[in-house]
Amino acid sequence: MADGLSMLPTFCRNLRTKSYYVSDAPPATYLAEETATTGYWCLKTMGPIGPDDACAAPGYCGTDRVCFQSATSHPARPV
Repeated sequence: MADGLSMLPTFCRNLRTKSYYVSDAPPATYLAEETATTGYWCLKTMGPIGPDDACAAPGYCGTDRVCFQSATSHPARPV
């Protein structure tokens, strides 16, 4: 039986939209509803373009990008 999180698309933990701050859904489900009027930004650059000079949006911020960090895994803690 799936736990629900494994069914989610993979998004970068640095991708944000205003919905992030009001959503009570499981991690990253708010990113699955991409619309033409939704503004997205990257936390690493604080703008609509990621650190690799590509667009910051759900359809673009996937595992194929060098700056990608999974939204559903925990980041490594500094030693």
